[in-house]
Amino acid sequence: MVLGEIPTTRVPGRLQQSPGHLIRVAQQVHTRLWSEHVGAELTAPQFAVLLALALEPGADQRTVGERASLDKATMAEMVARLVRRGLVLRRRDPADGRRKLLALSQNGAQAVREATGGVVRVQRTLFEPLSTDEQLELVRVLAKIARLEPAAVASVTDTRPLLDAQRAVGYLIRVGQQVHTKLWSECVGSELTAPQFAVLDALETEPGADQRTVGELASLDKATMAEMVSRLVRRGLVLRRRDPSDGRRNLLSLSPTGQELLHSAAAGVARVEQQLLEPLDATERQQVLVLLGKAARLTPVA
Repeated sequence: MVLGEIPTTRVPGRLQQSPGHLIRVAQQVHTRLWSEHVGAELTAPQFAVLLALALEPGADQRTVGERASLDKATMAEMVARLVRRGLVLRRRDPADGRRKLLALSQNGAQAVREATGGVVRVQRTLFEPLSTDEQLELVRVLAKIARLEPAAVASVTDTRPLLDAQRAVGYLIRVGQQVHTKLWSECVGSELTAPQFAVLDALETEPGADQRTVGELASLDKATMAEMVSRLVRRGLVLRRRDPSDGRRNLLSLSPTGQELLHSAAAGVARVEQQLLEPLDATERQQVLVLLGKAARLTPVA
């Protein structure tokens, strides 16, 4: 494989129609590209914070957190870390001691400049499977899924060479995933996570498949899949046995309990998908599935 090339992944037909699954896999692609082109010194959410401060120097911590789509606790922890690294300056607002005002330090401004080229490469590479029109359409519909304000949705297709987080597809994918996680918690609950549901769904599609194949179908890396299967086996949701023809392979199947949980969760999952796409019209809902599938490098299972 050529360095920087993102492999395509097979996905069952039902998951191909799942916007939450597609967003999760697109986020995985974005994370891999970020690691290759930007590195580990600065995460995507940290860059979003620094970028927000570059665009609005002296903004208060709450406003910057809103710009970067980070909740209060996550933002407080991140700012403390960036202050310790000398990238952000923090002071009390003299007019209101409860507000913290933030600004980039010289090192923070330099970090933004140094990361910008890599961030642009991440976005361009993520967009490679899409035409220019498809890129603009994906950003526009993702902005709706992310529940951005109408004015922001109208501006996301602005083609000026400005690294505005609200026009960055990686940012929109991350916020879309946050919306999906919140809806999942409300409609499905904590008994079954979205990746676990994907594993159970893949096993219903291909019963008796080996662990590696199921991991590929659910878009999970080897280590994550191994840990998840062990947990699902302990819960009695998945049955695991050695392949009699190859002792190194584990063959998986749904237990009756796993199948029952999969089916009982289906109504809640359907509500998640419906509410996630609620801001879109019927045409946009079909378009976003196709475009996310391309960005996520997914190929349907025949």
